[in-house]
Amino acid sequence: MRKSSEFLLRQLYRAGSHNRPSRAMGRLADAGLPRPVLDRMIRTYVRTFGIDLAEAIRPEGGWATFDSFFTRHLVDGARPIDQAPGVLIAPCDGRVQSSGFIEGGTLLQAKGRPYALADLLCDPSAQQRFEGGRYVTLYLSPRDYHRVHFPDDGQVTGFAHVPGALYTVAPRAAGVVSGLFARNERLCTRIQGDRGETALVMVGATGVGRISVSYCDVCTNTGRDFGASSFLPPIPCRKGEELGVFHLGSTVILVLSAGSWLDLIPPVGQPVRMGQALLRAV
Repeated sequence: MRKSSEFLLRQLYRAGSHNRPSRAMGRLADAGLPRPVLDRMIRTYVRTFGIDLAEAIRPEGGWATFDSFFTRHLVDGARPIDQAPGVLIAPCDGRVQSSGFIEGGTLLQAKGRPYALADLLCDPSAQQRFEGGRYVTLYLSPRDYHRVHFPDDGQVTGFAHVPGALYTVAPRAAGVVSGLFARNERLCTRIQGDRGETALVMVGATGVGRISVSYCDVCTNTGRDFGASSFLPPIPCRKGEELGVFHLGSTVILVLSAGSWLDLIPPVGQPVRMGQALLRAV
């Protein structure tokens, strides 16, 4: 891509990265719109993005808001969980956007664009704890199921909420906006398991930009900074249990300590579904 085109794209993405428009979209998504209007919005969205509603649980009388449709639950069995020992599952639907090993405290965003792990996690000690470990970036498209689940058994030891911008996280933007994932508002869940530490980062994006989690009452992009907290005692979690919800968006980044999960099963560029094997211990 020519530099002039990249510059124009960056300016366009920057214009859409502010939080207030996304909060306004959130109010619209939460609004109890007249049934004909809401049903038409949902039908248009389903048709545009090719969503399979056969796997969704439809409330009697229909979804009450656009957000309740977007965050829809799935019928039992729609996402089988691979319970094999030594398998870490995909925590969400999406596509493997990038993957690799953490070297010099950096990860690759896309097209060779590095960014700092310490910036992503907003944690100066992150490089020491995760150096030599693995990372996987999963991009959720508008058609995907937008609930995020625990990738393995363990304990939630804490979280960090990092307020920020709300750039689009579409793959094209990841290729031109430096440090995109470390700029956007995000929520990092810290998980301790038998094979070491995992940081699961839910990255907000243009749109509603809201992230909620199951293990506490944090909800991002509301104008409040929840900071960082540790849980004593830690909160037990099981592979496949719900961890959180994207209210429009986004991207999940898994960061894994060294010597834990090494064998990436689906290659970069391939789609994944929540519950399928993502990494294997070797």
